[in-house]
Amino acid sequence: MLEVTVTESSPASTLVTVSGELAGPGAERLLARLDRLLDQGHRYVVLDLTAVTFCDSSGVSSLVRGHARASAAAGGLRLSAASAQVTKVLELSGLARMLGLKSTVDI
Repeated sequence: MLEVTVTESSPASTLVTVSGELAGPGAERLLARLDRLLDQGHRYVVLDLTAVTFCDSSGVSSLVRGHARASAAAGGLRLSAASAQVTKVLELSGLARMLGLKSTVDI
């Protein structure tokens, strides 16, 4: 099960902590949460992926779709602090470069 929690918010950006498996229903849960944040006016979102234990193609898809929606709202989506397994998936998919994967959490 994936858990998504807003852990910090400033006028510049919002930090969202994600934990569990970014796959299947969890991927949809993350996308729905990103949609709500964007609807509430949060334009720049940083995802802390420290506690994400697994990411599959549906997780990659949710990140791409979240990025597209944030960009359409004149904002952005960044990734930070992914585990080795998740980092590998993000690098292979090109998302690490596209979304600016950072090794530490900073908003």
